[in-house]
Amino acid sequence: MITPPHPNDSRPVPQMHQRSIHHDYHGRGIYLITLCTEGRQPLLGTLVGASLDEAAIVPTALGHEVLRCWEQIPEVQRQLAAEKAAKTGQPCERDITLLDYQLMPDHFHGIIFVRKDMDIALGDIIRGFMVGCTKAFNGRDPREYALHPTTASSQPASSPSSHPASSQPASQPASSHPATSPPSPVGCRAYSRGTSPLRPLWEKGYHDRLLLHEGQLQNMIDYVRDNPRRLMLRRQHRELFIVQRHVRYARWSFSAIGQVQLLDARLVAVHVRRHFTDEQRRNYMNSCILAARRGAVLISPFISEHEKRVRDEAFREGLFCIQLCAEPFSDYHKPAGELIVHCSSGHLLLLTLVTGNAQERRITRDECTSLNAVAESMARQSNENI
Repeated sequence: MITPPHPNDSRPVPQMHQRSIHHDYHGRGIYLITLCTEGRQPLLGTLVGASLDEAAIVPTALGHEVLRCWEQIPEVQRQLAAEKAAKTGQPCERDITLLDYQLMPDHFHGIIFVRKDMDIALGDIIRGFMVGCTKAFNGRDPREYALHPTTASSQPASSPSSHPASSQPASQPASSHPATSPPSPVGCRAYSRGTSPLRPLWEKGYHDRLLLHEGQLQNMIDYVRDNPRRLMLRRQHRELFIVQRHVRYARWSFSAIGQVQLLDARLVAVHVRRHFTDEQRRNYMNSCILAARRGAVLISPFISEHEKRVRDEAFREGLFCIQLCAEPFSDYHKPAGELIVHCSSGHLLLLTLVTGNAQERRITRDECTSLNAVAESMARQSNENI
């Protein structure tokens, strides 16, 4: 049973999918960068492994080139800054450390640490990386975008997994990813362009997530490294991760991910009110778990700490939940964190009433109220249907 503890918005930038329009992308910061291949083509690697624990990505030849270009970002930017300083006579420094990465068949995650304020924005650096990868995809002569073709090979870049611990924040261990290919002299200069059109490798723009809170870096690293396992989970249970549109329940029409048959059960809404005393809260939360043990499915947006405790206890006992979400589901939507595990086991159904483009943001109070009202109305409707 549950014993509660004693009680004691940034808008995204559409052009580059940035998280906050108020953040200075010239400044110091740690970012999780995500780029997707054009049309989500699986060009970069292959999922292998006999079990979830062994899930890994073997890079294609193009995937190796992407990793090489990524690994060379710090040196490329250091030399470009030195060239600019020599031309202008003004100090120019770009101090960048790569903390971790994960290559996937159709996308790439990288965590980048900009240690000092720069003369250019993060977007300029990522665009340079994207151009280098795109030229490799188009089979261009590497000398077109090498730093110094006659001398670069004498100072090879380190392998993609070699991030010296001494150059990372104290809280970040060196990456344990295995090396994927021998060093390459190929670089990826910012602003490098060919004279003929290139087939696009990447979708337009990219997504970045800015580290804002203590402890978030480890969460970023865990998320990046867990990607192969999450992909294997989705492939093992494809039918549960296909976004189903126009799923009807009474007067509502949802997009759904997970076990849609949970809507056929008796639903019990979970809404822990603020005005509850400690005893009322404890009794209410335990009553929800008892109802689920008797065959009901718990339904809620599970927003508050206490509601999440009810949900997590239900999962520990192998019970079933429906979670209402405030964001729309893209065709490639992935349940966050361990929710993907509960979706894959058929114990969780995610529903959203929202359509349009997914945006990373905080849920508003009005949305919380609205979602709780929908959950309670659906629970009443399910009791009328039984």
